[in-house]
Amino acid sequence: MIRSDYVAPKFKSVLLLFLFCGLQSLTYSYYSKMDLLPDYEDADTLSIDTLALEEALQEERAKEISQLNTLSAKVNYLHTSLLYYRNAKTKTGATCYEAWKTLVKKVGGSPNTWKDLGYALEISQDDLNYITNSVREDPADIILKVFMQNETATLDKIVDAFIEMKRYDILKAIEEPFCNLAQCFNKDDSGYHSASKSTGTREIVTFTKNLKIDLPPALNKNYVIKDRDQRQNPSLRPPIMTISDKKENEHPILFLTYTEDGIDTAINIQHYVNNWEEPVEVLTLSGRREEVYQNPEKFIREYFEKADFIVPIITTGYLHRIKNSSPQVPSTNDNLDYKYVNFIYNLVINHYIHATGCLNEKVRSVLPLNSNVDILQEITMYPDLLPWTYESNFDDFFKEFLKKSL
Repeated sequence: MIRSDYVAPKFKSVLLLFLFCGLQSLTYSYYSKMDLLPDYEDADTLSIDTLALEEALQEERAKEISQLNTLSAKVNYLHTSLLYYRNAKTKTGATCYEAWKTLVKKVGGSPNTWKDLGYALEISQDDLNYITNSVREDPADIILKVFMQNETATLDKIVDAFIEMKRYDILKAIEEPFCNLAQCFNKDDSGYHSASKSTGTREIVTFTKNLKIDLPPALNKNYVIKDRDQRQNPSLRPPIMTISDKKENEHPILFLTYTEDGIDTAINIQHYVNNWEEPVEVLTLSGRREEVYQNPEKFIREYFEKADFIVPIITTGYLHRIKNSSPQVPSTNDNLDYKYVNFIYNLVINHYIHATGCLNEKVRSVLPLNSNVDILQEITMYPDLLPWTYESNFDDFFKEFLKKSL
């Protein structure tokens, strides 16, 4: 065995150098690993980062909830009955169906949500019990039908109910369909700024007039009222026409609507009709100024229903006014017919879609003499304004129209 004191001095130096380098390498490796430790292993840093993330999430959630809360204001003039309008060939019909489908699926997708919604919408306990025990149809759909029998059953009340229930998952799901639905009816349909409009309220858009509410008699409020009225007034005689009704209905009414460039044709139509043997009233808003001023919207709606035909005078100005993208420029004069073109046209659209199922029974348009060729091309884009006739053929065509309507 070789003693250490016999090892060559050179070998000892090499051995010491090797041991020193190994120790230095271990030290460097230890501190390198310490430098690579992430900051989040520090408890204080972890608390600060988590708090910041939590605050960011809360802000994002508060922003989403705030946006969902504004949904109520967007649909506060739309009646729940619009969800049941069906016409797959039109954008409005498809939008109404999509909104209904999304709402019913989300409400029916979790246990007893329909019942919670019923409580929030103030459906009576008796009705809820009856639906639970006696109705086999989808309870979510039944709740909507029971609710919409109220004239003020607008969609904002449904939105507010989900907010009260804190069902933001449902609100998020119906947000887009409801906004699309609002866009279908979001048109500035009147130049008249009444007191109610200045406060931000709008007249409710509804589809109840021609909607058959398919509910059991026990839940159908209209069924009970109708039956009660029939029992109170048993009679085999036809109803007696009152003097005021007879006066209003003793001759046909043509309700003209036009812009500035159609006034000459409006005057001509009045002259044509004055020469007819049978009495026919040509109604213009300017001609009934005093009555219109009392309540323009009420007057227009009333005579829209009474008139045999609405007669738009199709000019470049008229088509420009009714386009959605056209800005509403105030009229430079006080002609009421110019002022309410959009309001009347919106009634035309609603009647065309909802009352007749896209069968035009109310409108007969007139093209003035020497009409621009572009007008002939543009009017084909408005099926609610068809059929039309040239002013030169007014006498023959409108006499025939009135014969068929009487």
